Amino acid sequence: MRGRFLVVAAVGLVCGSTVTPEYDRQASPIALATQECWGQLKGKAQVEWYGHLRKIDEPARAEAVRTSTTRSVGQCVASAAGSQEPDPSIWPIVDAFVKHRFAVPAE
Repeated sequence: MRGRFLVVAAVGLVCGSTVTPEYDRQASPIALATQECWGQLKGKAQVEWYGHLRKIDEPARAEAVRTSTTRSVGQCVASAAGSQEPDPSIWPIVDAFVKHRFAVPAE
């Protein structure tokens, strides 16, 4: 029994490392700022609101919540990086992070 558990745990670790999104694999300042800004901007509450809107068949409003959250997190990260204008390298990381949190499938 214990041997099976170890095999399953090892497979989980290997599979987990291959499906971990790019923003989680790197500890770049942008990735860390994205995670911090997500918490500051109450990202979990936004996900719950998004889910509620999807549940009541309001997909346009739900997408507006996700887009607004992405924009807010991006602006927060840009401020944390000391930039007035958002650096183009910020957006792919922020977008991937927010889409993952909102459970939006990757394109």
